[in-house]
Amino acid sequence: MERKSKKGLPKKRTATPRGAKLTSNSNSALAARLSKALSALAKDLPNPADESSDYFQPFVAPLPSSSELSPETIKQALKVGASYRIDWSSADGLFSNATDEDNWGDIALGFRLLEKVMRASLSEISVAFARREGLARVRMWLFGRAEDGTLVGLRAMTTET
Repeated sequence: MERKSKKGLPKKRTATPRGAKLTSNSNSALAARLSKALSALAKDLPNPADESSDYFQPFVAPLPSSSELSPETIKQALKVGASYRIDWSSADGLFSNATDEDNWGDIALGFRLLEKVMRASLSEISVAFARREGLARVRMWLFGRAEDGTLVGLRAMTTET
């Protein structure tokens, strides 16, 4: 069945020819799609770094591939205010905890799938927290880098006491 536009005209689908370079706009679109796919995988998975039951939301943040990951570059890419500090580390510990069936039961299977997809499609899989003195609700990001450097992943709030 042929798809029609709002005006009733046939819609034409275009594809990127094999070997063609992707533009930054197409890279951004792919990063947004990947973040939504990660969000779909994380649906109903509670944040393992949280004392309450906050869930993940997709996010994308541009970062040039020439920029090394550091607390400062992450802070700039995520547009975190100057009064916050970024605590950044590999996501290995988070996934080690979240994929432990003894602690998480069936939820661990969801985190195993999420980890596999993130490691297959992104590099430098990391977790970052934006913390400030006296603040119990903390922003958290679970992310990796796309080929163009873009940060792609999931964000959530965590409650720390």
